[in-house]
This record gives sequence, structure tokens and C-alpha cells, in this order.
Amino acid sequence: MRFEIKQRRLLSLSLILIFALSVPAQQTRIEQSAPNVERLRSHITYLASDALEGRRTGTEGANKAAEYIAREFAQYGLIPAGGSLSEAHTGASFQKFPFVAGVELGRTNAMLFTPSAATSGATAQTRATSLDLRLQEDWMPLGFSMNGRAENLSATFVGYGITASELNHDDYASADVNGRVAIALADTPDGDNPHGQFARYADVRWKAIAAREHGARALMVVASEENFRDERLAKLSYDNSAGDAGLPVVIVSRQSAQRILTTGGLAPLADLERAARERISSTSSSAAVAVGANQAHKPLALPLQNVSLTIAVDIKRREVPAMNVIGILEGSDPQLKTEAIVIGAHYDHLGRGGSGSLAPREGDIHHGADDNASGVAGLLELARIFSAKRARISRTLVFIAFSGEEEGLLGSSFYVNHPVVPLEQTVAMINMDMIGRMRDNKLIVGGVGTATEWRDWIGMANFKAAPGGLVFTTPDQPNGPRHPISELPAGASVNGSIIGTPKFTLTLNEDGYGPSDHSSFYAKKISVLFAHSLFHRKYYSLN
Repeated sequence: MRFEIKQRRLLSLSLILIFALSVPAQQTRIEQSAPNVERLRSHITYLASDALEGRRTGTEGANKAAEYIAREFAQYGLIPAGGSLSEAHTGASFQKFPFVAGVELGRTNAMLFTPSAATSGATAQTRATSLDLRLQEDWMPLGFSMNGRAENLSATFVGYGITASELNHDDYASADVNGRVAIALADTPDGDNPHGQFARYADVRWKAIAAREHGARALMVVASEENFRDERLAKLSYDNSAGDAGLPVVIVSRQSAQRILTTGGLAPLADLERAARERISSTSSSAAVAVGANQAHKPLALPLQNVSLTIAVDIKRREVPAMNVIGILEGSDPQLKTEAIVIGAHYDHLGRGGSGSLAPREGDIHHGADDNASGVAGLLELARIFSAKRARISRTLVFIAFSGEEEGLLGSSFYVNHPVVPLEQTVAMINMDMIGRMRDNKLIVGGVGTATEWRDWIGMANFKAAPGGLVFTTPDQPNGPRHPISELPAGASVNGSIIGTPKFTLTLNEDGYGPSDHSSFYAKKISVLFAHSLFHRKYYSLN
């Protein structure tokens, strides 16, 4: 998607300043309207200090970082969202969004499978055939499971439980799971091949969505590991980007699944797995071409006989405060100030490790100086510089320090669904993430294909940011005086020669999506730019 941006001056100035943030470390000059190395260093030093303990979303360290950013915004005279300068005591709004810091098991989790004889008989002997599965040894609820009790339900085995319309495949095509428990194999028939045709459906969330959309009351996933203690899904965790599954979802050991399936009259688990793989792998064979796609994708859906399942899930979620920090610099143009440009950077990091970390152990502070104290330092410097130039600012600038980026773009996703300036009045978003470790003057800028003007503007800004800036000569004196491009009258064009050397070696990427907060805006059809320096070996590590 490409969008058109109709005013040039402010965005060009933004690009020049963002490029200028990557100044040499030895610079000591202090100017009100230029990036200052000592200020940048001071911001990063505090944000990456031990006192903030890695700024994991929802922790005290992250809250301290948010308060620090708000104080800086106040110092620059930014307006809180919905407020005015006379009301601004913090200089920022704390836009809170839902965040679950952890999950634990409640007291009423239970799973029982019962052959029909035990439901109709009255003797102790028949009742003994019911099996009460052991929590954490035979089964576990998943952290994103809906709480609730599904009692005495019939069940259907649905192969891998995948619905993939683009592959003409639906494991539920011939299955009636309405009001029943869907039993699905973990992973996909591609195994651990990350490039397989079903790779994107390996995430159990897709299985839960498919089960729910086909009317299942609960989903039982069969573990892939022989030893249940080694099963990844059996380790209770919560993914904030997934939300509630909308139905109870549990993982069951292979031994328990074998007993349930065979008691229900089906083949042993290994045979069912082989049949499920063979049905899908046949789609790539010459035989599949001969019989046609519909036959090749014939699903493996088998109802269990004379067996009922009861599943009760009780997950306790620990919700904690999480927030974006927002400060507004109102535009000076009476007409254009109703439109906004968002300038953003996320301030959260990985805390003391765990999920997302490349460190071998959990517990040590991940300081996140580059990811993304560097981007926040750039955000604060831009807020300071633009506040000193507010008379030149036509459109409104919305400065946002996002939280929850490392957890799945939570803060930016929340913002685009609850914007302080309507999205139809937001003309662009510029995102800075990991801009602190430049090597050989190389800079990556993503999103240049999201607006027709970006590529030319970036090229011009790259020249203007260089030492000496961009100069021009007049046609009558091609070898004469060189004039700064800033001396060119508004609306005039250069008839002579433009001379300059670019500051950076740029890598320009067209795509507006990527693993940072600009993606949330591009998904809402807003033009974006994403500035970052190269990845490095200390990324997501302790150093």
C-alpha cells in the first residue's frame, strides 16, 4: 500500500533531525535546536540502569521509566492528551492498557474421562473405570484458555485441527464438533520444518480459533513429547498478544490421550498420527493431482464412541498496570493543526530475562541500552527540539513512548484502537527502535514504500544532515560561491548545481510491516517510517 502525504516541510525537518541524532560521540556543542550528545547519553544511562531492572512491561522498573519520560515531556511544555498547558502537571498522559504479568493455577482445575458404562451403571466396579487425570502430570490447562467447566461431553478426533482456506484444507470439513470436545494433535504435519506449508498453523492459538469457529465446547491438544515434563505447552505461561481463547484449551500427555482414544474405539495414537500425516502429505504427490485437490485434502475426523469428557479450567491471571506515555505539541497552523504526525519509540525491554531472551539463564538484568533506551532518548530529544521550534510546526506532533512492544506490540496496538487524535487525521508515523549502535555510518530505514514521497525526502534529508549540509551554486557562477540550501526562497527551485555528500549509507526497505510498533499503524493504513541501526551480537543479551 502507498499513501500520499500532502505537506513536506515538517516531515522533511523530522527526517533531518532523526538522522542528526546519530551524532559522533565526541561532539560537545550544545544548541537548543540541535541534538545534544550529553542529553542523549544521560537518558540512556538512566533508562538502562540497574535501578530500572530491564523495564519489563508491568514492573516497577517500567513504571519508573514511564514517570521519567512524563517528566521530560512536562519540561518541554508538551500537553497531555485531552488537556491544555494550564492543566498539564505531568506533561503527558498515561494511556493504560490491559496487561497480564503472570498466570497460576486455581483450585478447581479438573479433567475426567468416563466410559459410558460408568455413567449408567451403579456398582463400584463400573464407576472405577472412570479416570481422573492428574493435573501437571497427565494434563495442563493452557494460559490463554477460557475459564469454565465443560461436563460430560462427547469428543471427536480432528487430526491436526487445522483450518487453512488458502491451502484448501479443513480438518473439520466432515466433522460435527458442535457442543463436543475437539481432540487435535500438537504442531503440524510439517514437523519442525519452519518452511513447511502449514508452518504458520503450528501455534496452538490457530487450533483454538478453528475449534471455536466450528462450535466446539473445548479443545484437547495431544502432546508431542513422550515425557510430559518436556512438553513446551505443559509449562503454564500467558501470551498477552493472544488474549482469551474463548473456550477451555488443555494439553494432555500422550499416554492419557492413548487411553482416551482407544477407549473411544479409535486406533492407537501412533497410527492416527501416521494417518493424519499421510492424508496431508499426499497433496504434493502425483496421485494427489490425479484425484484432485478435494480428495487430496480429505480430512481425518473420527468421533469417539461411548466416552465422555469433563474439563474444568481455573486460571488465575495477575493483571498489573501497563501504559503508553503520550505528550502532544500542538501545531501552529489554524487549519493543519487538526492533523497529526506520531513520533514513537518503545521503552520496555526484557527485565530479568525469560521469554524472548537469548541469555542462558533467567534472573540477570537485561539493560536494553540499544533496545530501546536509544530510541526513547531520540524521542525525548526530538520532543525537546521541536518544542523549541513550535512556531514552525504546522501539524500537531504526538510523541508516544510505547510499552508492551516486546510482548507483541501491545501498547501500539492499543493506541491505534484508542487514539488521542483520530486515525483519519493522522498522516504519518515515524518509529525509532535500536538506533544506538551504528557501524560504518550504516542506517536502515523501513517503510519507504508506504508513501510516494518518502524515498525522495529521505535522500534529501540524508544530504542535509551531513556536515556542511547541502549547498547549491547558481547557473552564472557554476564554480562560484556555494549557498546553503536553507537560503533558497520558499517554493523556488535550483537552476544551478546541487552539491553535497550523504551522511549515511542507507538501506531502504519498502515494507511497512516489521517487528516494531510502526506495524500497528501501517495495519491501519497510515504511512510509516522505521529507523534503526543494524542488529548486533549483543541483541537480547545481558551485555
